[in-house]
Amino acid sequence: MSFNNTSTASIVTTTEVSNTVLILTLLLKNFVQHLLAVFTIFGSIGFVGNALTYLHPDLRSNTCCIYSFCGSIVDIIFLLLDVLPIYLSGVFQIYIPWIKSPNMCKFYYYTLAFFPHLSINFLLMSIIDRFACTCQSTSFISRIHRLKIVPLLILITILISCLFSLRAITLYGYVNNVGCIPTQPLINSILYITFNGIGHPLTMLIFVLLTYRNVRNSRRRVVSSFCD
Repeated sequence: MSFNNTSTASIVTTTEVSNTVLILTLLLKNFVQHLLAVFTIFGSIGFVGNALTYLHPDLRSNTCCIYSFCGSIVDIIFLLLDVLPIYLSGVFQIYIPWIKSPNMCKFYYYTLAFFPHLSINFLLMSIIDRFACTCQSTSFISRIHRLKIVPLLILITILISCLFSLRAITLYGYVNNVGCIPTQPLINSILYITFNGIGHPLTMLIFVLLTYRNVRNSRRRVVSSFCD
C-alpha cells in the first residue's frame, strides 16, 4: 500500500513538473517572439531622443555628436528594415518581399551584416574623434577633429563597412525548401568572430587607452607648469 502511494505521489509530482515546464515554455515563447517589437519601439523612442539631443544648436557642430547621430540613424534604419520584418514574418506571417525571394536572399543578408557593422564603425569613429581631441594640435591625427573633414570620414566609414560586409554576398545562398543559409558556415563564423567579436572591441579598447594616456600626460604637464 505504501508503495502504491509513493508511486501515485511520484506520478503526480512528475505531472505537475511537466505542466509547469510546459507553461513556462509557452510563456517564454510568447515573450521572446514579441521582444523584437519591444526593441523596435524602444529603439524608435531612443532615436527621437538622440535626434533632439544631437541636433541641439550647441551640439550639432560637435564632431563626436555627428558620428553618434549617424550611428543612431543607422540603428533606426536597421530596426525598421530588418528587425521589424523578422517580427512581422514570425508572428503575423507578413513577409517583406526580400525575406522569401531567392533573388533577394543575398541582399537581405547583406543588410543584416552591413547596418550593424556600420553602426559599430560610427561608434568607433566617435571614440577616435575623442582621441584626436586629446592629441597636440601639431599632430596629424588632430586633423580628424576638424568639422570640414567629417563628411569625408563618414564616406570612408560607409565604404569600409560595405567592404567588410561583402562576406554576406559570397557566403550566403538560397537553398530550396530551406531558405537563405550560409553556404560556408565555418568561414562565415570565423570572419564574424574576427571582425565583429574581436576586431571592433580591440580597436575601441586601444583608442580608449590612448585617449586615457593623452589625458594623463596633459594633466601632468599642467601640474608641472603650475608648480614651476
